[in-house]
Amino acid sequence: MRKAERRLLRRVVEVARGTLRDMEWREVPRSMHRVAQSTGQRLPAPLEKRLLEELDQDDWLREQVAEEIDGSEDGDDPYEQAAALFLVRPDGWEDRLEGIRRDLRDVWNSDRIKRHERRIGELESDLKKWKGDARQAQRDAEAARRRADRRVEQAWEEARSTVEPRLIEACDRLRRDNRRLAGKLEETRADLAETGQRLAETRGDLERERRVEHAPPAEPGGLNVWADMDAVEAARQLDGVVQAFFPGPAPVATEPVPSAREPLVLPAGVAPDSPRAVEWLIGLDRPFALLVDGYNVTAKMYPADRFSRPEIRDRLQNDLGELKVRARGRPRITVVWDSGRATETSAETLPNGIEVRYTREGWKADDELIDLAGGLGASAAVVSSDREVREQAQRAGSLGLWSEALAAWALDG
Repeated sequence: MRKAERRLLRRVVEVARGTLRDMEWREVPRSMHRVAQSTGQRLPAPLEKRLLEELDQDDWLREQVAEEIDGSEDGDDPYEQAAALFLVRPDGWEDRLEGIRRDLRDVWNSDRIKRHERRIGELESDLKKWKGDARQAQRDAEAARRRADRRVEQAWEEARSTVEPRLIEACDRLRRDNRRLAGKLEETRADLAETGQRLAETRGDLERERRVEHAPPAEPGGLNVWADMDAVEAARQLDGVVQAFFPGPAPVATEPVPSAREPLVLPAGVAPDSPRAVEWLIGLDRPFALLVDGYNVTAKMYPADRFSRPEIRDRLQNDLGELKVRARGRPRITVVWDSGRATETSAETLPNGIEVRYTREGWKADDELIDLAGGLGASAAVVSSDREVREQAQRAGSLGLWSEALAAWALDG
């Protein structure tokens, strides 16, 4: 189910959550236990998607929720109409629901265009102000130069009857004033150039929104298996297909890390959130294990694309492969990715020697990292942005590093 459809059916989600909370626990379908236990104001996107899919497939659950809906398919509120159509499902409900979605999409696009137009108006007003300030600053500078010239001439006239130190002091004061005004003029010009650039960018955003608004509606296509699949699972499936056709070099065997009594301790002046901490690990002469929370690090490297592109996941795994090659201590590197589809935690070793783990349903990457650190103890360094994970790893004897350290090292490298 696409994001736009889930957004349209938010009212269905609200009513369904209330229905599940009012049910006896034994009546709640097993697949809906996590949804019923969620107490947040907004249901997380994976659980929201699961709830709507369950309502779409389970007639009994859909009937229970339909009894609680207040709106009507013929009402004025489009969200209430959509909820009633989805739950009651009269003849032709799918076409009517698609029509509501298209209407709301047009409204959303129009709202975005209006916001951009307001922003352009604000930027144009700022630009006009900065141009006026620049002209005024230029006029002030010209007037200051003229006053300076006059005062210099006057000073030379007075020099005939005054002592030399007073003339020197007056000249120095004029030079200081002239430099100050010249600096103010340059600052105004820089602000004007920046405002012009922001205005051009906003105009480009507006043009793209207008093209989206006037684009013809897409024809309904066939079933898209990849679009409805979990992002991590889809990436694994694609990796399997590529591996089947292009197996590449044989995977490097993962060697066990010998146990250590002395824990890893950063030298003085090296912070755990600094890329210098990673460089220090690379220079270590002893074997160690590096345990990495994958999505924690990619979220710091590319905040806008945290889960959207598998290339980001591959980029981190390649960077870890480079770290393994450069490290003197031949470390064992394990990167853990959250996955909500697998029934068991799975692990594989890439050709570059990096061990990749995908967690099972209900088992987070945080849990896997804490479990691994508990077994490795002083031989391990754990990379995570979660303070609890780092603290538990340190209680097990491992070194705790921040995700910012590895992200900064990878981006700078």
